Amino acid sequence: MGLYLLCKLTVCAALLCTAPAGGYVVQGMYDCEYSDDMKDMVFFVKNVFNQKLCTIYDSRVGKYIGFAEHCIKDADHFNNQAWKMRLRRIQVETVCRYNARLFIKSTLERNVPPIVKVHQTKPADYGERSMLECSVWGFFPKEVSVSWLRDGVEVTTDVASTDVMANGDWSYQLHSYLEFTPRKWERVTCRVDHRSLRAGLEVDWGKDESGGENLKMLMPHMTLLNGVSLWKILKPASFLMISRR
Repeated sequence: MGLYLLCKLTVCAALLCTAPAGGYVVQGMYDCEYSDDMKDMVFFVKNVFNQKLCTIYDSRVGKYIGFAEHCIKDADHFNNQAWKMRLRRIQVETVCRYNARLFIKSTLERNVPPIVKVHQTKPADYGERSMLECSVWGFFPKEVSVSWLRDGVEVTTDVASTDVMANGDWSYQLHSYLEFTPRKWERVTCRVDHRSLRAGLEVDWGKDESGGENLKMLMPHMTLLNGVSLWKILKPASFLMISRR
């Protein structure tokens, strides 16, 4: 069947007879094994007694198989129950294929776009060596490509990157670094390519991923706005009648 994704559905997790000593444990488990395209779907129903496999239903042969004398009798009994055999055939679709589609959609086919920020690791004047960091995080799946552009031309030197790191919540992060000498009016861009994006996401130094100016670029405008606001507040009390003598 090639590469299998194992989806184990423990429908009847455990039926416990918990006597203080000499007790018994009976377990019932549904197992589904399937390939990436879900064409080769195999359904197992396992009955385990005291940690030993007693009977197993295998959809490939369409019947139960017993592994000990009393288990063989159980398997024959199950195989003679027409309703149970019909149910097992139906469960290949209702238990295995149905849940496999949900599992693949919520895991392997899950797409979460990255959040991207570009910032200078330490202040530097034009003409001085500096470093930019491009932080990419919150994306899924793991595969991602990050590159740097200077005025639209890809940079292939003085670039370093961390490994892709798991965040522990089904998302990942990566940090890329560019060592460079800033030039006036230069456009420096971090480009991120990911399966969740229709096109590559480009974030310029000095802007966030939504195209807004960063805090450093906004400071003059914030100062101006604050000044206008203050003027409006003081305006009623600012104009006083002054008479000349």
